[in-house]
Amino acid sequence: QVKATAAGLLQPTDWYVTRKAEVGTDIPSAVLDYRAAVRTASGAIKTAITAVTTHDAFMALYTTPVDENGDPTGPAPINAWPEAI
Repeated sequence: QVKATAAGLLQPTDWYVTRKAEVGTDIPSAVLDYRAAVRTASGAIKTAITAVTTHDAFMALYTTPVDENGDPTGPAPINAWPEAI
């Protein structure tokens, strides 16, 4: 599922890579940064899943972190993907 999600996030910018390969047009740095961030997130999520040894640790991957007021501070680790550009 992680690989499928990463592929889906990368797909809208794949045309930049194709254009670069076909005609040599540079890929904007924001696109390169986003694509790298997706690959980094994919690796981190896969590593987190692989490291799980208990049911509680697995469930923690789906728990949204909150601050002292109970307000979300970011996504659950399993959903820690970069914002689309």
